[in-house]
Amino acid sequence: MAHALAVFSSLNLVNRMKSRLNQGNDYFAMIRAPQCIAVGGCSFALRFEDSKLPLVQHTAQELGIAIIGMYVEEDRANGNKVYIPIE
Repeated sequence: MAHALAVFSSLNLVNRMKSRLNQGNDYFAMIRAPQCIAVGGCSFALRFEDSKLPLVQHTAQELGIAIIGMYVEEDRANGNKVYIPIE
């Protein structure tokens, strides 16, 4: 199962998104954005199954919340993770 990250500028925005999205049967986690994709060094991200990407985009638009960046998370054989931007 592949995962994606949606990066936001504040903890409050991620919590608003998480609260709305977790009302269904799906699970959305809040994490500190990895340093390689963090904007200004202190961003937060929502981590979710990549199949839920349209739902996350729609919910952000509905709530008027800007997504700073979206990334697909890939696991490498050496245990590292790589984040590929979603256009």
